[in-house]
Amino acid sequence: MNSKLGKIIIGAVLLIGFVIYTQYEKNAEPAWKVNTENFTVLDSWEELMNFEKMKYNDLKFVDHFNLFKDSRVSVPITSEHRTLRIEKTWNYGFQLYVLYSVDIKERDKDEGDIPRLNVERIKLTSEQNKEFIGTAELYPGETSSEGYVFKHRLYRSMMIHPEFNNAVNSQEDWEEVMKSNRFELYDITMSSKKGVTNLKPIAFQVEPAQIRGIPKAIASIPVNQTLHVNNGDEITLKSIEFFQIGSRIMLDKKVDKDLVSLIGEINVNDRKLPIEYEISSVHEAENYIQTYSLMSELLNSAPSEEGFFSITHSVHRTNKEYSFSVVKADIEKYNANQSNGLIKNKVIVNEKDVNIVYEGLEWDAANNQGGIKFSINYPDNSDNVEEAFMFPRPSYHFGDGNDEDRYVRNLISVKDSSGKQLENYDITQIYQDDKPSFIIYFYNGLPVEDLTITLSRLTHYEPLINAVSIPLILPEPNKK
Repeated sequence: MNSKLGKIIIGAVLLIGFVIYTQYEKNAEPAWKVNTENFTVLDSWEELMNFEKMKYNDLKFVDHFNLFKDSRVSVPITSEHRTLRIEKTWNYGFQLYVLYSVDIKERDKDEGDIPRLNVERIKLTSEQNKEFIGTAELYPGETSSEGYVFKHRLYRSMMIHPEFNNAVNSQEDWEEVMKSNRFELYDITMSSKKGVTNLKPIAFQVEPAQIRGIPKAIASIPVNQTLHVNNGDEITLKSIEFFQIGSRIMLDKKVDKDLVSLIGEINVNDRKLPIEYEISSVHEAENYIQTYSLMSELLNSAPSEEGFFSITHSVHRTNKEYSFSVVKADIEKYNANQSNGLIKNKVIVNEKDVNIVYEGLEWDAANNQGGIKFSINYPDNSDNVEEAFMFPRPSYHFGDGNDEDRYVRNLISVKDSSGKQLENYDITQIYQDDKPSFIIYFYNGLPVEDLTITLSRLTHYEPLINAVSIPLILPEPNKK
């Protein structure tokens, strides 16, 4: 009996020892060292991820809020006696980030010896099991680094954007694409100096994009400060919400449609960035402010840096219109001697909150043609608000029926001699003696006929009764 028990105990010990040994063999580092002259060798996983966040800036948000998905995909590369491992993935819409690794052999001289993953096509499958196949467009990232070695494995990454060309045409199809929950790497190979190895497709379950309403909040921080606007309105900033991949300030109510935006600045360690906060609608009862710059500053600031953002002015849209004429005779005169330009300096409007001058016809060096020059100034700019926030835009860019939308503002329209609205022009900004002006240029050259220029839905800004200042705080990531 004791003999049998002893054999059982010995067997159990041997089994446990075997399991421990095999696990050790699986995780143990090889004894040889990677050549640091030919490879970028890193000491920690954190260091590797820091390099990845430099390569793809979006990953700063992804990493902070624990949005990476760990992958269990492991594919043997039998011709090379190696293993491809998909380490982490992340998707936003139908954009997919993939971090993968391949084991290094002692014989490897440089990265060319180690197989690289190549993806030619992508297959997306929607929640309704509808399939879409597209070409894999790879975004190279913002650094020139190729791969990094950590624990005897070479790590590489790719950001994949499917290109569907004519495969997706209707709005319904695009919505199906955005709702894809399965992302398949299609037509994939591993290539090295030894040649090319074909692999079977690799599929991932991904998060479908949210195409209705505002994106779901990942985290939020309370604000609870009230703006007092000069028109008597009071607006409470409730909270800052963070979502993939952006941020917004939630307001307590729906505000006047002609209060189009707010102006302030971001200040981090006395680095000041002027900013315009666009107001958008959630639904009929509530508005929010888009604040992508806040998120960017938070993610790019060092933990030791202190900062805040302020809101100092409100931007209001008016229903006023101002027009001026550019006569055919002036255009002909200008065309006869474009080097000197044609000076008009005609005041179109001179009011307390805006001054508009038709300055004449002038050569637009940026677009290599002559154009119509005018200026918009704000005389009461004692607060030195950036006038770039009031940049005029061609009216035809917005189509019909959008007049109530807040982004429809500071419009420039051009009519020909028959009264027809033209749609073949754009606007560029120039600076002379630090004075900003604008030039209307035409894609087919300056028309030789009578033209009417109309400026409408112009905005002006007013200081808030009370400017607000709010600390910049990045909320803690979600717990896994």
